[in-house]
Amino acid sequence: MLNLITPLKVTLNPPTRLEGFPGESVTLHISLINQGEQGAAIDVFVDPIAQTLLSWCPSARKRVTLDPQQACEVSLVFEIPSDALPGSYPYTVVVDAPEHYPEETPIHYPARLEVLVKEQTVTRSEKLTFSIRPATSPVQPLLIQPNQYQTLSVIVNNHSSRVDRFRLHCLDLDKTWFTIQYPNNELSELGVVSSTDGLELNPGGQGEIIIEFHYPIDMPAGRYSPTLQLISENAPEEVFLDLVYLEVKPRLHLSVELETILGKVSHSPGQYRLTLTNHGNSIRQLAVSASSRDETESCYYVCNPSSVYLLIGETATISLTVYPKQKWRRPLFGYGLELPFQVNLQDLQALPTPENLPMGLLVWKARPWWQFLLLLLAGVGALSGLGFLIWFLFFKPAPPPILSEFKPDSTSYTEGGRVRLNWTIANADRLEQLVLSSTKERIASNPQVYDFRQGLPTELNRYCQIRDGETPAVGDRNLTCTNFDTGARLAGEYTFQLQIKAKSAQKLIQQKLDVVIQPQPLPQVTSIAARQSQLEKGKPLTLSWNIKNFSQLGRLQVMGQLKEGKPMLLKTYNFQKQIPLELNKQCQPPVNETLSCSNVDIWLSAKPGDYAISLQAVSSGSQKQSPPSKAIQVQLKPTPLRVINFTLNNQSSETNPSMFLKVGQVVTLNWQVQGDDVKVKLEPLGDVPANGSRTFKATTNLSQIILMAETEQGQSVKRAFLLQVDTPKPPQEPTNTNSPRVMPLLSPSTQNNPKPLFLRPLSTNNLK
Repeated sequence: MLNLITPLKVTLNPPTRLEGFPGESVTLHISLINQGEQGAAIDVFVDPIAQTLLSWCPSARKRVTLDPQQACEVSLVFEIPSDALPGSYPYTVVVDAPEHYPEETPIHYPARLEVLVKEQTVTRSEKLTFSIRPATSPVQPLLIQPNQYQTLSVIVNNHSSRVDRFRLHCLDLDKTWFTIQYPNNELSELGVVSSTDGLELNPGGQGEIIIEFHYPIDMPAGRYSPTLQLISENAPEEVFLDLVYLEVKPRLHLSVELETILGKVSHSPGQYRLTLTNHGNSIRQLAVSASSRDETESCYYVCNPSSVYLLIGETATISLTVYPKQKWRRPLFGYGLELPFQVNLQDLQALPTPENLPMGLLVWKARPWWQFLLLLLAGVGALSGLGFLIWFLFFKPAPPPILSEFKPDSTSYTEGGRVRLNWTIANADRLEQLVLSSTKERIASNPQVYDFRQGLPTELNRYCQIRDGETPAVGDRNLTCTNFDTGARLAGEYTFQLQIKAKSAQKLIQQKLDVVIQPQPLPQVTSIAARQSQLEKGKPLTLSWNIKNFSQLGRLQVMGQLKEGKPMLLKTYNFQKQIPLELNKQCQPPVNETLSCSNVDIWLSAKPGDYAISLQAVSSGSQKQSPPSKAIQVQLKPTPLRVINFTLNNQSSETNPSMFLKVGQVVTLNWQVQGDDVKVKLEPLGDVPANGSRTFKATTNLSQIILMAETEQGQSVKRAFLLQVDTPKPPQEPTNTNSPRVMPLLSPSTQNNPKPLFLRPLSTNNLK
């Protein structure tokens, strides 16, 4: 997409904020560039609404005069009074050129002046420095050629005391016109993983950023001044700008073709068609005229239209009518009077025009030679003259029809454009039948037959007309047919044949014409890239691509192939010459028949492995498939094995691995395991599915529950609950407090050697 250049380019430094203490002077620098085609008087002033700041700025209004492509700098000085109160003072800088650019100006730039407290220390970020190589200026711009690459180097110096990352942006140009390349980061050499979407510099370090311009082939001529903006990650509020001056030299190529429609006339004007095509890179505005190549002007020339406005790559058609004058110059006999003329072009912008312009020829037919005979016969005698005149008018046979012209309306055709034919037949009074037939690659179509015995057929009224001569009795009538629609629009080789038959004649007059219709170019994927080279199963693959010949794109197929496997269709997008709804946010409108899409998610619902991903475009009309794009390698990793949920009565095994239960207590066990081809086993339940739930009663022999999961790739995981099931004690009989307490009798062995009773604590070491 073309980035239109505004007449005035303004840059403020600093852009939005000035800082200073009471009693100090601060300066606002304003850079002006006149990018228009005329000189201009430019006023730069502070908006009168800011009455307070007007008294601080002695020269609040300045006027400069700039020629086209000239630049200058204007400085506005603010003298802060010593008794000024701290605070923020808004103001507006106005740039106005009412005499020369009334529609584009005035331009307003809001900003503010910060007055700091005297005891406050001004905190200023340590500025970086950067330069552009090679250097450019409005006087010495960088000459560029469309459809070629050019590289600029941006040298960045980090003068701060911290590691900083810098990013470069190019304003005012289409994103497809340039590519920014960052070098490997310095931190990566030290073993620190870091992205390469910026330039990282150590304190005092210097680095280089490469910006590569790749201009489109149809880039208009003129001067461009894109802005390079460098942003520091440590100080994003500061703006560092510089301009690059580019110039595209004009390439003037104008083709002029003159086609004769009616070049031999008797009493009607000559008709010609002039075709102008702008093959250059500049807009042309031309005045068209014609003049005689003789010393005397023998004709009047009328061009409709008399001037044309040609955009880049545009074609204009002009009708040229030639009227002969001085009737007495018409010859009495012979071939006729030749009136040569030439086409004249004048560029209204004083640009050069082609030196060799086409020349035309108008033949003014001789007067009917019987007029000369009348004078001769009048001298011989009225009687013999009258007899000769009667014989000449009523008994002389009319000449047979003659096919004088048979050609197509264009020299080349592309699939979708219909073939139209032009032909001219002299002596149309003797024409009885006309047959038009066509053959495509040895396959003949039904011929079209037109009967002229009753005059011009109604089917040809829209294409043909019969022009009467001065002596219709002798057959001086011409049949002229233009832009006859044959209906041929598919690609292939055609042969058209025109046959005419005269009255009272058996022999046919025929002529053949070969026409080739070239097929439409197939859509083609020019580039494909993936954001990830590895991804886990269940996550999308993000792709970006560029496709040229967008108008012929019908479908786009995303193909995937494992090593030593067959290609599989992953996704199909139906375009039919428009972007589908599911890609509206990912694809930009096509520019120069090139479609660019980025950040498109593709889901790989297949088994893990190394895949080759490619794109294949299918034409909308012929349904032909273009060669697949270059494949990119993507590794699909299996889903990692992990236990998402393993709870007993809503208690997790990780937070509470040991639990105490009672005999007969109802417990609920829930588990959920994630992984590819996972096998899950629960002790004491055995093999179970990956997700499930069980409810059971606790028994005395239940001591532990162990969950074991394993995949085919050898991954395994283990979780467990340690259980202690207590038997409820029987109810004790009530005792009488007044009765004597009876001690239990011990056996002799226990009486002599009593053993203490120990409870072993529950351990979880055997589950690790």
